[in-house]
Amino acid sequence: MAEETTTIEITRSDRDRLNRLRRYPKEPYRSIIRRLLEQSEDREPLSPETIADIQASLDEIQRGEFVTHEALKRDLGIE
Repeated sequence: MAEETTTIEITRSDRDRLNRLRRYPKEPYRSIIRRLLEQSEDREPLSPETIADIQASLDEIQRGEFVTHEALKRDLGIE
């Protein structure tokens, strides 16, 4: 039995993003969307601890508490 289909409305920018995800030039959008849905179902949600760690890191960046790659290389005498 064939699956029912439906039409969805997406923005042009979302369509462009889907086009960049194609594995081959004429891959249908339904294949891309199915692959994305399957990938998201396979992933475990982030733990509260991981979310807190990410937020703490983002807060440090906001406060300017970071070292750039260039500064680190300079400090280590690389390059």
